[in-house]
Amino acid sequence: MLIDTFRKIKWAYILYLLFAGVSSYAGFEGKKCKWKGYTKTDFKVGEHAAFVVEPKTQAVGKPWVWRARFPTYHTEIDELLLADGYHIAHINTGSKLGSPKALAIWKEFYDLLTTQYGLNQKMALEGVSRGGLYVYRWAKNYPQTVACIYNDTPVCDFKSWPGGKGKGKGAKGEWKRVLIEYGFTNEVEALAYADNPIDKLQAIVDARIPIMHIVTEDDAIVPPKENTYVLKERLEKLGHPIFHVISIEKGDRANGHHFDVKHPEVGYHFIRKHYDPSNPHPIYLRSGLKNSQHVFTKTKKGRVAFLGGSITEANGWRVHVADSIQKRFPDTEFEFVYAGIGSTDSTYGAYRLHRDILSKGKIDLLFIESAVNELHNGRTRDDISKAVEGIILLARRHNPDIDIIAQYLYDMPYVESYRKGITPWQIAALDRISLQYGINAIDQARQVTKWFESGEFSQQTFGGCHPKPAGHKAYAGMIDRLFDRAWVGSVTGQLVPHKSGRRYDARSYDQAGLHPISLAQLKNGWEVVRNWQGSGKASVRKHDRGLDYLEALEPGAELSITFNGTAIGLPMVAGPDVGIIEWQIDGGEWKSLDQFTKWSRGLHIPWIYMLEKELSKGEHTLTLRTTDQKNKNSIGYACRFSAFAVNGNSE
Repeated sequence: MLIDTFRKIKWAYILYLLFAGVSSYAGFEGKKCKWKGYTKTDFKVGEHAAFVVEPKTQAVGKPWVWRARFPTYHTEIDELLLADGYHIAHINTGSKLGSPKALAIWKEFYDLLTTQYGLNQKMALEGVSRGGLYVYRWAKNYPQTVACIYNDTPVCDFKSWPGGKGKGKGAKGEWKRVLIEYGFTNEVEALAYADNPIDKLQAIVDARIPIMHIVTEDDAIVPPKENTYVLKERLEKLGHPIFHVISIEKGDRANGHHFDVKHPEVGYHFIRKHYDPSNPHPIYLRSGLKNSQHVFTKTKKGRVAFLGGSITEANGWRVHVADSIQKRFPDTEFEFVYAGIGSTDSTYGAYRLHRDILSKGKIDLLFIESAVNELHNGRTRDDISKAVEGIILLARRHNPDIDIIAQYLYDMPYVESYRKGITPWQIAALDRISLQYGINAIDQARQVTKWFESGEFSQQTFGGCHPKPAGHKAYAGMIDRLFDRAWVGSVTGQLVPHKSGRRYDARSYDQAGLHPISLAQLKNGWEVVRNWQGSGKASVRKHDRGLDYLEALEPGAELSITFNGTAIGLPMVAGPDVGIIEWQIDGGEWKSLDQFTKWSRGLHIPWIYMLEKELSKGEHTLTLRTTDQKNKNSIGYACRFSAFAVNGNSE
């Protein structure tokens, strides 16, 4: 009996060591030293030097990062991951340039770490410069071992470097080494080689391996146009869903090839999102919610805002979340700002953010929801990135300490995509900007897919993209899980500044606002309609009724507006009678727009059309006119809008 008890205790302790997270020692044999405050073990695999850096407390599942080359260069991401319990590993095969010989050594190293030392069967691959040759050759041969790839100015084609057969400088000595290591008898064979990282990519696509590169556009050693961008284009043509590029205009040193890492948290959050064995739900706690917790606790007051479309407007998840927050902080007086408007997406959200939310006072916690309408409104990646970055920058300018939670709600096309192992590109685009700024996020669409697959929910029980009460409650439950993680532990003694992200798009909507129709210079055919209630039999939503609109009903109406900014659009009601309009900027070419949408037959749908998004900074003049052209389903030539959406300042 005593022996059985001892055995149970022994095995319980072993399981605790493996999965619960304990001291860093994992039994690595070799020479010990300190590295960045952690234990580093140096050893050899055959004749090749290798090392493993151990975390102080290992994470559940023993995740690890495999550094392909230059393991002491740009270690900022590794240090953040070590603090989270990840191991960092490297084996020196530097002279072999990703050749089959190198892969054989890598395989021996991989088997040692995963079999003898019990590290996870999957790892995050990190490649610097020529490390790209190793990373992609490995990923194509052993895709099942790779959770994600993060690369730093990587070589993706040895014809570019060291070959120098494009615009890059090349390296003659290393080019000769390529011929030797790969067993080419001459340069012609090398140039004809068809298994560079940019070739034979289907295995990476099939494995859905998420990828992020950071590149310098003036890199004369490894030009991104010959490497990263060729690889990205080829992968995306094959259907690869997630390839993010962090673009730096100029490198600091070495012909643009070297640069200083100013925002390692972007790559860190990317790896944590796509490789976290301990996270059972698609909940990504990044910048945290400690500031809102501090404000709610210390000041006993708080203002929480909800920006989104009809799912946010519904009396559903947002009400559950408000109740949960109030229960968590029972002595705090809250104001909840509900700014959900049906059919609106992140573009409309950026332009109405000040009017509907920021004008209400200092916001401590902001929820953003737009994924479903990005799909239905036909937004592009560029639309999404400009809008979401604009929302974040506007919100943080309003309150640098604001906490933000982004949600990606479900629709069946998203579920169908996730069932195929593909992240919907709309959600990938939304979260790309969240990664850039460390925004907390919940991929509700991925979670709903899991529920449907497991049978925990059926679509009938959960509801469609407009959920039933059970679906709304499930959404709120996921947010509660994030709250549980974010608000655990003691309250901070002071507010903690959020890290600023590198600007993603110089013309994102960070100066977005709605400017009055009174700024327009009316030439003919336009009328200001006060307290507009609708026209014809088409319905009008409550948020769009009672406003003042500029309206033209016949062809040939013309107006102009002079504004200062990089973008201009029209927040309009696109009903059954709208026609095709034309506009020009600064006397340039005329462009046209069909305002009619697939919902316009029976609804004056709130829609924001961005006419121009990439204007130069400064003053511009928009000229707008109605035409005698219309959609075949329209019954008129009308145009009506309530404001000018300007990314900039208008006088």
